Amino acid sequence: MERIYIFLALFSFVFFLEAIGGSYINSAVQNIERQFQMSSRTSGFMISASDFGYIPCVVFIAHFGSKGNRARWIGAGAMLVSVTYLMLASPNFLFPQGHHDINTTAVAAQLKPTPGQLASNSTLKELLSYQLIRDRMPHDTYMALMNLEDETTEIEEYHPIARVQKNGPLNNTYTIDGWLIDEALVAADDVIANNTSQNTLRSSLSMFIRRRTNSSDKDIKKIRISAAAPFTFCGTLTNSLRAIIKESKCQEQSSNIYPFMVFFFSLLLLGIGRTMPWSLGVPLLDDNIKKKSLPAYFGAISSIRVLGPICGYMIGSFCNKFYYTLNPPNGLTPADPTWIGAWWIGFLFIGTIALFPSTMLFFFPQGKEGSSSAVQLHDVHKEKLKKTVEEDRTIKMKIKDFARSCKAVLSTKIYLGSVLGRVCDILAFKGYIVFLPKYLENHFGIPQYLVHRYMAMFGVFGFGLGAATGGFITKKLKLNGRRAAMFVMLMSTVNVCLYSAKIFIGCESIVNSIGLNNRDTNYNFTRECNSQCACENARLYPVCDRTGYVPSSTLHHLPSLFRFAYFSPCHAGCREAKQHGSNPILDFTSCQCAPGGVVSKKYCENTCKTSTVVFFLTVLPGSFVAGLGVVPAMLILLRSVPPESRSLSLGLQGMAVSLFGTLPSPIIWGLVIDAACLVWDKTCNGARGSCSIYHPDRLRVWMHLLYVVIRTIALITDIYVWKHAKHLNIMDEPVNEEKDNIRRNSIKMQAVQPDP
Repeated sequence: MERIYIFLALFSFVFFLEAIGGSYINSAVQNIERQFQMSSRTSGFMISASDFGYIPCVVFIAHFGSKGNRARWIGAGAMLVSVTYLMLASPNFLFPQGHHDINTTAVAAQLKPTPGQLASNSTLKELLSYQLIRDRMPHDTYMALMNLEDETTEIEEYHPIARVQKNGPLNNTYTIDGWLIDEALVAADDVIANNTSQNTLRSSLSMFIRRRTNSSDKDIKKIRISAAAPFTFCGTLTNSLRAIIKESKCQEQSSNIYPFMVFFFSLLLLGIGRTMPWSLGVPLLDDNIKKKSLPAYFGAISSIRVLGPICGYMIGSFCNKFYYTLNPPNGLTPADPTWIGAWWIGFLFIGTIALFPSTMLFFFPQGKEGSSSAVQLHDVHKEKLKKTVEEDRTIKMKIKDFARSCKAVLSTKIYLGSVLGRVCDILAFKGYIVFLPKYLENHFGIPQYLVHRYMAMFGVFGFGLGAATGGFITKKLKLNGRRAAMFVMLMSTVNVCLYSAKIFIGCESIVNSIGLNNRDTNYNFTRECNSQCACENARLYPVCDRTGYVPSSTLHHLPSLFRFAYFSPCHAGCREAKQHGSNPILDFTSCQCAPGGVVSKKYCENTCKTSTVVFFLTVLPGSFVAGLGVVPAMLILLRSVPPESRSLSLGLQGMAVSLFGTLPSPIIWGLVIDAACLVWDKTCNGARGSCSIYHPDRLRVWMHLLYVVIRTIALITDIYVWKHAKHLNIMDEPVNEEKDNIRRNSIKMQAVQPDP
């Protein structure tokens, strides 16, 4: 096998692994935020470290690296990237997140029964004053019992009532003798409705309290588990402990500075390392492959590299199935919003695999001089120019030479128009793809662990297929000059039309309905039925009652209390969580705000299935069309400058794309998306945190309208390039004698060593 094919295989594999890492980082950010208690602002600044390293280095590496052994430079950059992936996994081991030390003295004091509550003739009011009973008793029932006249007779011996488990054995993870309270509630209803004796009720309540005398530690453990659960239900003890846990986490927030520094420095090095494969590898291939074959090769490389994000998202989906400690707490599943995936596994895997092709590229042999299988590792155009100048140039002269090269590249109209178009492409695409998972989750109700799979299956696959097809079409139809520019322009037009259609593909998910149905109360979810529950710190955990869920647009003629999702079980007035066996879907009972007194996630059936299918039917052709223009646009960029300036042109393009596209894009999109927020979480200092609920119409229209506007600007630049591309040659072989001599003598120049 010729060396060029071996190099092409190694180079493509490095591109593939780099693309895997880039998409995998996106899937790991949210888990890193949760594990190390980082705000979105902090994590966003941390992720930008890659561009901070890329922008100042890419032009200089492209200019000076092209004068040396480019395979060695590419290998060194790939080795640096693989090492940084291993460094990114290290905070999980260097800064393990331990168990919070929480003072539970106040909770333990309320669990200790008083002598009067343990007495054999304890009154009903004394028994009801026990905090766990008070938390578990619906407010209306509690007030009705408190208004009764106490009986002072001896409490009868407790006799259990036969219980039938309809949904399987009850898991006691979140319940403290719930069966006793259930019996007490049945007896309480009988006492209130029929004015019967209080003996059975007092017997159940007394037994419940006596069982607490020897179960204090177990009870505190269960209350703590409930307080740390992803859901919140009505209960003073549980919610007070939840507040203590939150305060403890807030006090420890400053401890994330050290893992932040490791992440930031690692990503800074990652940005430096990823400058080399693109800016040096593409010109190297251009020197060793016939021009007529370049579209097919570039299409294949682009497709292979696009497959990287597919694998990156799939690896992220796989790793997120495991808890970050590899030992998940009981009742917590990957579908829960507080789940922390094992993000570090992916970094270890990618970093280890990437070391092998990187090392092989670093030591890649040049081959014997004069051999047809030799690979031109040095830039032949740079070597030719090198002979026309003095060997002992000063640094000042080299800087002037660098400045002249930059001026020559930037004075090319086609190059400037092409770069501006690609900057606009990235400005639209980067922010859109970063916030697309959030949009899909909030607008269509798709769980997070499925979002990345869908993005890989429809978006990234379509883009890769389009890139391969675009390379084939460019070669088959011999698209040259204006024809290639016209093809890119047409693809941009179709892309704008497809994304304009997405503005009209709307839906109202369960989460969004919570906000829209509470506009009249200014998004205050506290009502009279849950006013005693202390739901101020409740997390978003949508649940529905047995009547189900209906979008707010159909609720005009229905009572406001019925047929919509509740913000949390606490806001539904639920006082107990019941888990049947290992079933992760819980039932919340004694819900004072809900008809039937029971709510659960299983009653929330989403109505967005049709809209979701239609949306993804536009994603696949949209990404395919976007990929079609990649190869001709890359060839236009590569051929718009003199051959000796190709590496520098790619470096300048990379800097412009990062500086004006990659860096500002997430900030601009974040501002637009935040403007559609209806309900905000609160940070430790009371400021705005992350957004819980968005306005579906604003989010949909503003998000896609922003993309369309930016891509329309890119379309205008494509028209500009088409206008000036009349004499652009991207397909034909060089025909002048000078270039023929360069190609014939290229093998002889391979022994030249890189500049120190």
